Amino acid sequence: MSALVVCYEHQNELNDINSVLDKSTDWNLHYFDARHNNLSLIEERIIENEADFLICSKIFSKDIAQRLHQLYQRNPLLTIIYFYSALKEKEFAELHRAGIKYCFVGEARKSNLRTALEKLYQHRWKKIPQKLYNQNFEDLAPRAKKTLRFIEKMPLKYFNTETISDYLNISQSHFRKEFKKYFGLPFRDFKQLLLNHYEEILLFERGLKPKHIFSLLDYKNLSAFSRSFKSRHGKSWQSLMRTFN
Repeated sequence: MSALVVCYEHQNELNDINSVLDKSTDWNLHYFDARHNNLSLIEERIIENEADFLICSKIFSKDIAQRLHQLYQRNPLLTIIYFYSALKEKEFAELHRAGIKYCFVGEARKSNLRTALEKLYQHRWKKIPQKLYNQNFEDLAPRAKKTLRFIEKMPLKYFNTETISDYLNISQSHFRKEFKKYFGLPFRDFKQLLLNHYEEILLFERGLKPKHIFSLLDYKNLSAFSRSFKSRHGKSWQSLMRTFN
């Protein structure tokens, strides 16, 4: 249930995208008509919703390639997908240089987009690993499933007992009690374990710098992240990252 932003220019292309997205209910979708919304506004929504994916369906231009490149540079967790009816070979090359790894054009673009989204969804960085709750997901109680899906779907600023208990329509004390019953550890401990897991993925698998992720991981500033990291790992993040490079 990752957030996915769709930026489109023409209804036909939007219909094609929706014919793919309608097959799945696992996306938190946000739509923007590029004729009435510029990329700066769209970027605000991407940041606000911690969107992991952007599908851009605009006719190619050097300007849009440059803007998408700038968008990715400022938001390195964002996967940008270009989707349109046709592209020239030199335009493919320009998008590649702009850092756009996924381009789907031509007659097979819908089936290719569907396949790519399925794979990307399965490997999304916010997916909660089963090792943190030591059960098969399908064996969990319905409310436990809803809790995990909520955490995966919503921005991490909502990863707290107040917001999740409101979503489940129960009190915070009831939620904490049920959480420990379902998962075998207090919510606070689970939260720290999951944030540590996300930290490892973002730093060591994605190769991001702490300046891009400290606020995402619920730290007030970069210094707070650095102090916490050193206390938990025994060395600075700079030193530890050098061993992975």
